[in-house]
Amino acid sequence: MPTLMIVLRREIPDVLPYVHGESLTECEDELARIAEMLGVTPLTHFFGQGPDGTDFFLDDEDELGESFEMPEEVWFPPADGLATIAALLSHLQATPESVADAARISMELREWQSLLHSAQRHNVTWHVGVDF
Repeated sequence: MPTLMIVLRREIPDVLPYVHGESLTECEDELARIAEMLGVTPLTHFFGQGPDGTDFFLDDEDELGESFEMPEEVWFPPADGLATIAALLSHLQATPESVADAARISMELREWQSLLHSAQRHNVTWHVGVDF
Protein backbone atom coordinates (compact mmCIF):
# COMPACT_ATOMS: atom_id res chain seq x y z
CA MET A 1 0.00 0.00 0.00
CA PRO A 2 1.36 3.47 -0.82
CA THR A 3 2.46 5.35 2.27
CA LEU A 4 3.11 9.04 2.84
CA MET A 5 6.67 9.77 3.93
CA ILE A 6 9.07 12.63 4.44
CA VAL A 7 11.70 13.14 1.78
CA LEU A 8 14.70 15.24 2.79
CA ARG A 9 16.57 17.23 0.17
CA ARG A 10 19.85 15.81 1.42
CA GLU A 11 21.02 13.30 3.99
CA ILE A 12 21.66 14.37 7.56
CA PRO A 13 24.52 12.45 9.23
CA ASP A 14 23.34 10.05 11.95
CA VAL A 15 19.65 10.71 11.21
CA LEU A 16 17.45 7.98 9.79
CA PRO A 17 15.46 9.65 7.02
CA TYR A 18 12.50 7.28 7.00
CA VAL A 19 9.61 7.51 9.45
CA HIS A 20 6.34 5.60 9.38
CA GLY A 21 3.30 7.18 7.82
CA GLU A 22 0.81 4.34 7.46
CA SER A 23 -1.76 5.81 9.86
CA LEU A 24 -1.26 9.29 8.44
CA THR A 25 -1.93 7.87 5.00
CA GLU A 26 -5.06 6.02 6.11
CA CYS A 27 -6.48 9.16 7.75
CA GLU A 28 -5.16 11.79 5.34
CA ASP A 29 -8.65 13.08 4.45
CA GLU A 30 -9.64 13.47 8.10
CA LEU A 31 -6.31 15.07 8.98
CA ALA A 32 -6.61 17.49 6.04
CA ARG A 33 -10.08 18.50 7.21
CA ILE A 34 -8.79 19.06 10.77
CA ALA A 35 -5.75 21.02 9.52
CA GLU A 36 -7.97 23.30 7.44
CA MET A 37 -10.29 23.79 10.42
CA LEU A 38 -7.24 24.73 12.52
CA GLY A 39 -5.98 27.14 9.86
CA VAL A 40 -2.78 25.25 9.04
CA THR A 41 -1.57 23.65 5.84
CA PRO A 42 -2.65 20.00 5.44
CA LEU A 43 0.27 17.57 5.29
CA THR A 44 -0.65 16.45 1.78
CA HIS A 45 -0.19 20.04 0.55
CA PHE A 46 3.52 19.53 1.19
CA PHE A 47 3.62 16.93 -1.59
CA GLY A 48 6.57 17.80 -3.77
CA GLN A 49 7.76 14.77 -5.70
CA GLY A 50 9.12 15.71 -9.08
CA PRO A 51 9.34 13.74 -12.34
CA ASP A 52 11.72 11.13 -10.94
CA GLY A 53 9.27 10.29 -8.17
CA THR A 54 6.02 10.47 -10.09
CA ASP A 55 6.58 9.14 -13.59
CA PHE A 56 5.83 5.58 -12.45
CA PHE A 57 2.25 6.68 -11.68
CA LEU A 58 1.61 7.03 -15.37
CA ASP A 59 0.90 4.03 -17.56
CA ASP A 60 1.56 5.90 -20.78
CA GLU A 61 2.65 9.54 -20.77
CA ASP A 62 1.81 9.81 -24.49
CA GLU A 63 -1.90 9.40 -23.68
CA LEU A 64 -1.78 12.65 -21.69
CA GLY A 65 -0.85 14.72 -24.73
CA GLU A 66 1.96 17.12 -25.49
CA SER A 67 0.60 19.85 -23.23
CA PHE A 68 1.02 17.69 -20.12
CA GLU A 69 4.04 18.68 -18.04
CA MET A 70 5.48 16.54 -15.31
CA PRO A 71 5.46 18.34 -11.95
CA GLU A 72 8.62 20.03 -10.75
CA GLU A 73 10.10 18.94 -7.46
CA VAL A 74 9.13 21.34 -4.66
CA TRP A 75 10.87 21.75 -1.29
CA PHE A 76 9.52 23.30 1.90
CA PRO A 77 11.11 24.73 5.04
CA PRO A 78 10.76 22.37 8.01
CA ALA A 79 9.07 25.11 10.06
CA ASP A 80 6.03 24.95 7.77
CA GLY A 81 5.51 21.24 8.41
CA LEU A 82 6.27 21.64 12.12
CA ALA A 83 3.47 24.21 12.45
CA THR A 84 0.98 21.77 10.95
CA ILE A 85 2.18 18.87 13.07
CA ALA A 86 2.08 20.91 16.29
CA ALA A 87 -1.49 22.00 15.58
CA LEU A 88 -2.61 18.46 14.76
CA LEU A 89 -0.94 17.01 17.87
CA SER A 90 -2.54 19.64 20.08
CA HIS A 91 -5.95 18.95 18.54
CA LEU A 92 -5.60 15.17 18.90
CA GLN A 93 -4.54 15.52 22.52
CA ALA A 94 -7.58 17.67 23.29
CA THR A 95 -10.04 15.63 21.19
CA PRO A 96 -8.71 12.12 20.55
CA GLU A 97 -12.17 11.02 19.43
CA SER A 98 -11.84 13.21 16.33
CA VAL A 99 -10.02 10.38 14.49
CA ALA A 100 -9.82 6.64 14.74
CA ASP A 101 -6.68 5.46 16.56
CA ALA A 102 -5.53 8.90 17.68
CA ALA A 103 -2.70 7.34 19.70
CA ARG A 104 -1.11 5.74 16.65
CA ILE A 105 -1.58 8.85 14.51
CA SER A 106 -0.05 10.98 17.27
CA MET A 107 2.92 8.61 17.46
CA GLU A 108 3.55 8.95 13.73
CA LEU A 109 3.13 12.73 13.89
CA ARG A 110 5.74 12.86 16.68
CA GLU A 111 8.11 10.80 14.50
CA TRP A 112 7.60 13.25 11.62
CA GLN A 113 8.06 16.11 14.08
CA SER A 114 11.36 14.68 15.29
CA LEU A 115 12.68 14.27 11.75
CA LEU A 116 11.60 17.78 10.78
CA HIS A 117 13.29 19.19 13.91
CA SER A 118 16.51 17.51 12.75
CA ALA A 119 16.00 18.92 9.27
CA GLN A 120 15.46 22.39 10.70
CA ARG A 121 18.66 22.19 12.81
CA HIS A 122 20.62 21.23 9.68
CA ASN A 123 18.89 23.66 7.27
CA VAL A 124 17.52 20.83 5.14
CA THR A 125 14.30 21.32 3.20
CA TRP A 126 11.74 18.57 2.74
CA HIS A 127 8.54 17.47 1.09
CA VAL A 128 5.97 14.73 1.38
CA GLY A 129 6.51 11.82 -0.96
CA VAL A 130 4.87 8.46 -1.52
CA ASP A 131 6.62 5.20 -0.73
CA PHE A 132 5.47 2.08 -2.57
